[in-house]
Amino acid sequence: MDAVLSLKFEVPDDRPDWPVVTIRVNGSNPFAGVADEWQGFDPAEILGADAPLVPDDAGRRVAVYRCSCGEPGCGVIAPYIVPSPDHQRISWIDFRDYTGVFNGPLTATPTEGRPWNLPDLHFNRTQYLAEVRRATADRSWETPRRATARLLKDRLRSIPHLRWISPAWNADGVQLSIEQPGHPQQLLHLTSTKPTPEQAASDMAHQLLSTPPTTWPDKFRAII
Repeated sequence: MDAVLSLKFEVPDDRPDWPVVTIRVNGSNPFAGVADEWQGFDPAEILGADAPLVPDDAGRRVAVYRCSCGEPGCGVIAPYIVPSPDHQRISWIDFRDYTGVFNGPLTATPTEGRPWNLPDLHFNRTQYLAEVRRATADRSWETPRRATARLLKDRLRSIPHLRWISPAWNADGVQLSIEQPGHPQQLLHLTSTKPTPEQAASDMAHQLLSTPPTTWPDKFRAII
């Protein structure tokens, strides 16, 4: 009998800006017996534009859970996600752990890894894809600060070597990283008093783009 996939959003450590996607199979945590304290990935990663949970015909290795510290480089639960030849099922097989390989759900196909003592899982394709689509469309996890960071990134795509934008960890506003090859990482901190994510993102983008880039490190010094 095919297993039933459920994807849910949870907030570990009482930090609502950083939720994770928890995986349930037939209503239970399928990894509880081997890594009970491990956690899922951020929704923007596991349900993002790359659609890690949706395999192509060849299948691919995907990290679906990570070490309890939150760093996938410390360890992952990474099955090979593959469709059946008749396209009636999607299966998670050959669960493996990798250290220092994954930075997110996807990476260059690893060839080694430590096997997990986990059984293969076989899902009905229709139910599986419907659940992934449902969870992907559900933005209830996105806090105003996360929305601001996402909208700001859209407005700053023209900045060379912009790596990421996220809510500031221990302050108001957002932080962004510019990582130019051969240069130290540049962390910047932006704030706004505007009341909505759309207005705040526009305000922050105007602040940054109306300022000479050579002065960014001093004017928008990051709080670490």
